[in-house]
Amino acid sequence: METTTSATSQRARWTGLATLGLAMAAAAPLITFLAGLVWGLELGADVAFLGVAFVVPAIGAFLVWRYGTWAKVVGIVIAVLVAGAMSFTALGLASPQSFFDFLSGLLVVPGALIAIVASIGAIRDARRKGESTKSPGSERRAIQIVLAVVGVLAAVSAVLTVTSRSTVDGSGADVAVQLSNFEYGEPNYAVPAGGQVVVRNEDPFLHTFTVDELDIDVTLGPNDSALVDIPDSSGTYLVYCRPHTVNPDSPSEDDMTSELSIG
Repeated sequence: METTTSATSQRARWTGLATLGLAMAAAAPLITFLAGLVWGLELGADVAFLGVAFVVPAIGAFLVWRYGTWAKVVGIVIAVLVAGAMSFTALGLASPQSFFDFLSGLLVVPGALIAIVASIGAIRDARRKGESTKSPGSERRAIQIVLAVVGVLAAVSAVLTVTSRSTVDGSGADVAVQLSNFEYGEPNYAVPAGGQVVVRNEDPFLHTFTVDELDIDVTLGPNDSALVDIPDSSGTYLVYCRPHTVNPDSPSEDDMTSELSIG
């Protein structure tokens, strides 16, 4: 009796690694969305963006795993698009003390790069007729290494997020500023010249209290608080969050900004 094997049951080498890369990219927006739900954030229009950012690479992962060369090409295109659309997440790699920012950076761009390289490898392998129903040892090791690195770095980030948390007694400050739901609590803060501001980050993501003209740039991780000394420089200044403001020279309504009036 002749034995036949469907084309879909045979997978070129590196298909599993390419699938993992796209799955990593899809996991980041999903984690961000879940974090927003847990913290009760009003994600608004961001829900649609996060939804697309999750669904597209998830579909790409399915296609790459299930089908042949054409699906690998589609996977490469999707990986490029996802890496471009969510390239801002790479900034989170510089902030291991902010778990959700760091994890997004750890998953999106590296995941997209892994998907691209592995998909190219799978295409080459298929053309050489090196298909197998089982992943060879080299691919299994690569998958294990990627998962181990992501797991270890995520665990380190989680520990740093908890242990590096800073709190201050702001009872003597002239003004209290809350950073919550990707917004400053007030559109304007009036502070006496030479006064002091206590800033509290109530979001699970990293924010900054930045005033370029006054050389103030304070970074606050999740649930951090800090005291900021205000110089004796009367005037009204833009205060903004660097990661969540596209252009501080011309901020939009969607940017995380406020005004600081000193006098």
